[in-house]
Amino acid sequence: MSKLSLRRKVGWILCVVAVAVLFSGLSAHALFGGKITKYTADQVVIDAKGKVQHKGKIYVMPDKMRMDSISPRGEGSIVMIFRKDKNVGWTLNPEKKLYMERPFNEKEMEKATKKIIDSKNEKILGTENVNGFKCTKKEVETTVKFMGYKRTVKTVVWMSKRLDMPVRTESPDGYITELRNIKEGSPAGKYFEVPKGYKKVSNMMELMGMSISEHQGKPSKSAGEDKESDTGLPFKLPKGLKGLFGK
Repeated sequence: MSKLSLRRKVGWILCVVAVAVLFSGLSAHALFGGKITKYTADQVVIDAKGKVQHKGKIYVMPDKMRMDSISPRGEGSIVMIFRKDKNVGWTLNPEKKLYMERPFNEKEMEKATKKIIDSKNEKILGTENVNGFKCTKKEVETTVKFMGYKRTVKTVVWMSKRLDMPVRTESPDGYITELRNIKEGSPAGKYFEVPKGYKKVSNMMELMGMSISEHQGKPSKSAGEDKESDTGLPFKLPKGLKGLFGK
């Protein structure tokens, strides 16, 4: 596996972790502060040069969330659906009509993410209007411990009192993720279900459509290296996160 491919997978996993942690707290504020708890939005990723790299969609309800994004292999799309009302999470591959189902356990998720992501400090940078929302601009220093390395990064986020998700996020490498065309209202129920005709698979390797020969054809690892887990990923995940990706 190339370094670029590995970085893409790790980045995608951390994105899933962040979404899952955020979603676990969405309904806690559903009845307070005039928050918008039912909405759809475009999620746009912009590189450091200002070029749009990806456009996706998110659909949010107090006990449900869906995110349409790019796949960890960088080919095609991937859909993540979290159903807090059913304690289940689905990951879909629309191009191949495959899906994976895993329990969505808040307590295990919280324990697992504490081992990986530990937000340290927040610094208020002021207020700005972003896409029609008055936001508090913050610099968040976060320590990430994953796959044997530890890294502290500073991310800038724009938070509105009306939303539980950041309206804009800027990563240390200059990439910006932004919510646009935010429309209040309940998304259609179909967005939170697995479409008919999809085949259920057991792990991430199968979901990405990797054949057994492709999987077995990878170069063998040297002694001491981690074996590929049954999730189909080239590293082991903590218990609370492993359920999102494999057995």
